[in-house]
Formats: sequence, structure tokens, C-alpha cells
Amino acid sequence: MDGDTEREEKMYKKLTAVLAITALAGMLSNVHAQENTLPDLPEPSSKSFTMLTSIACDTKEAMSNVIFKKYGEHQFTQGNGQMTVMVNPQGTILPGVVKLWANPETWTFSITIEDPNPNNDVMCLLTSGVQLKPTGSTIKKEEDL
Repeated sequence: MDGDTEREEKMYKKLTAVLAITALAGMLSNVHAQENTLPDLPEPSSKSFTMLTSIACDTKEAMSNVIFKKYGEHQFTQGNGQMTVMVNPQGTILPGVVKLWANPETWTFSITIEDPNPNNDVMCLLTSGVQLKPTGSTIKKEEDL
């Protein structure tokens, strides 16, 4: 095994070990995963508001190259998700493949969503950050509460 391959293997092992709890915490609950559906959006509270934002989007290849080449982040987890786009007053919910990218050496991370239709070559950067770490908490099933 050459040095680069060995280094990559160690990096993936380290990433897997440290981020396993984080990845599990970010995934859908077992009930929703078994049904293969997304959870309902929570009912708005009295402090609910809509935040208009600007999200950077590009082709899947271009966005992936920036995340990997510039920040050294590797795709770690993915799941089916959704986002609301304000093309009308009520908003339109669009499905997408949500991916968590992470660099196990610098602990930077990015979260993207891409159009699940292979004919639509679009990926958007939802957020990025630093100091990624597991929370140490676990998700409780409804029957455990």
C-alpha cells in the first residue's frame, strides 16, 4: 500500500469512528426510515418566521470539486431531504439528496442538497462550518419518551 492510499484509509477510519454518532443523529428516525418517507414539518410556534436567504448552487461536479479540492472534505453521509423555495408566498417544497461532507483532519464540514433527478445537474451548498464534533447525545424513539 502506498503512502497516499494508507493515509486516505486512516483518514476514512478516523472520520467514521469520530463522526458515527453525528451521522446517526442527523439521519431520519427508524420509523421514518422504515417508511421511506420524510417527517412532517413541525407546526409553527408563535415565534415562527420565514428567513429569505441566498444559497450558492452550481453543477454537481463543480460544487463537489470545490468542496473536495479546496477544503479536503469527503462525502460522509447522505439522506433524502427537502427544502422550501420561496417561488410563491406559501413556498414550494423541493425534494433533494442531502449530503454531509467532512474533513477529518481540520474538522471543517459542508452540507449540500442536490436535485434527485439525474437530468437536473444541480447541487446547492446549504451551510459549511468548522469544529465538527459529535454531540454525545442519542436520538430517542417516541416510544422511549
